[in-house]
Amino acid sequence: MDATGPTNFRKDYRLLRQGGKLIMYGASELSTGKGRSMGTVARGLLRMPMATLPWWKSLSVMNENKGVFGLNMLHWQDAEGLDRVLEALNAELEGGFIEPVVAEAFPYDRAGEAHTFIAERRNIGKVVLVP
Repeated sequence: MDATGPTNFRKDYRLLRQGGKLIMYGASELSTGKGRSMGTVARGLLRMPMATLPWWKSLSVMNENKGVFGLNMLHWQDAEGLDRVLEALNAELEGGFIEPVVAEAFPYDRAGEAHTFIAERRNIGKVVLVP
């Protein structure tokens, strides 16, 4: 699962084993520091087709038994469909085969600090809000 954006798509695809699936669901690299720079956004958007199209060949994907899936949470309307997408991941989590990496947990009243922590790219792993 890649939330960073076009810079990592090719590398992530190469890391897949047979039967593996790359889920591209974000573009955090388009944000820098405490905001978005129009130049950074423009460069990222221009780089997006080049990060995906040149290596996208259906015959190669079939021969390698790999898959690529795009997920835009802003356009996902069907909660049941989302459950279907996450089913395999949930099975791995519940079976103890994978363990999420939590960089830091913040209480709700420190949500602003959590956002700053992410914006400054200090996290390796997830940032969790705890009630």
